[in-house]
Amino acid sequence: MLKTLKSSTLAIALTLTSVAVLAPAAHADRSRQSTVTTSNGRTATMNRAISRDDSTVTRQGSVQTGQGFGATHNSTAGYDQDAGVRYRNSTTTTNSGQQISRSNTAGCADGTCSRSSVVTGPAGGSAAHDVTRYVDENGNYVKDSALYGPNGQTYDREVVRDGEGTKSTTATGPNGTRSRTRWIQVN
Repeated sequence: MLKTLKSSTLAIALTLTSVAVLAPAAHADRSRQSTVTTSNGRTATMNRAISRDDSTVTRQGSVQTGQGFGATHNSTAGYDQDAGVRYRNSTTTTNSGQQISRSNTAGCADGTCSRSSVVTGPAGGSAAHDVTRYVDENGNYVKDSALYGPNGQTYDREVVRDGEGTKSTTATGPNGTRSRTRWIQVN
């Protein structure tokens, strides 16, 4: 009886342990700090903290030198279920107060996958990059991309592949449009 009780107790303990290990953590935090000193006495300290909460990951980090130089970087990444997109937003700030921010989204819906990125510099100017990929009504793979500069410049590029070795590229920029078609023959 005692032997049976011990083995059944062990089985229950193992089951509870495996359930606890396999269950996803709703919230988790992790942090780390390290300091480096060179042979001539200069130092740099790095701090990093990561926080996970359901489908969101927040990262905070900084690097600071003993001479007063450094920067902090904060980012948040996750999945927006309502919009059906993954996102990542980040900001880097230097000790002098200059700031660069970046926003990225990516997702697929109805056979079209798209990715968008916007970068804003210290002077407030923004540049953007959008990419869309899909298969058109003729069965061709199409990749459309567009770059938008901080002063209103636009550069578009469309690549079409027919699956039989033909690749057509059309690029339109401030200086006009260029087209090129290449064929690849496989023996």
